[in-house]
Amino acid sequence: MHESEPVLDVKYEKPYEQRRLAILQKLIPKGDGDKALDLGCGSGMISGMLRNHDWSVTAVDLHPGNVARAKQKGFVAVEGDVINAVRSFADAQFGLVCATELIEHLDEEYRGELLSGAIKAVRPGGYLLLSTPNRMSPVGLVGYYYLELMRGVRFKAWDNTHKRIYSSFEIHTALKRAGWHIVRTVGYHYSSNGFSLPIQVSYRFPINRFGFNTMMLCRRAD
Repeated sequence: MHESEPVLDVKYEKPYEQRRLAILQKLIPKGDGDKALDLGCGSGMISGMLRNHDWSVTAVDLHPGNVARAKQKGFVAVEGDVINAVRSFADAQFGLVCATELIEHLDEEYRGELLSGAIKAVRPGGYLLLSTPNRMSPVGLVGYYYLELMRGVRFKAWDNTHKRIYSSFEIHTALKRAGWHIVRTVGYHYSSNGFSLPIQVSYRFPINRFGFNTMMLCRRAD
């Protein structure tokens, strides 16, 4: 369903990743000891952020090295595909599902199943934290229209393991269709190849829909 690769903590030492993590930190709700599910956990960096917000984390990843590192960091860790994982967990088992930098790695046919599976996995009032590159950013629009539409080269946002880069509007529509209420949308803007906005983070519509990376905190209705 998606390609597997090892992720090391050194990935998050880059300035872009450091700023992105700082934004995500502010979006994570307080866990009060409740259970969270981190899908596509990588090295366990986001799982650690969840634990720092008092969540009890179960981490899932397809790569055995990522799972081993997550276990070394003290998390319950499951090796397997994220779609099969959300199918396997009991309904309403978690207070939060985390899917950061994940949906773009899935074949498009599984996008809806991921979002609907996540809403079944959380209890009423539970959360989904999602982030993904945004095709509607200045950089993304140039890449999409110039590379994909004009040259016939799939725009992958500089990562060959990406299957599809969605626009923030497509993600919003898919989330609402799955039953999620979108609490907050944050756009993360940065300079690249001369294309940038004079801000780094946007919280208000419409500018928050045009960041290179879009981060969303969603909630299941009570």
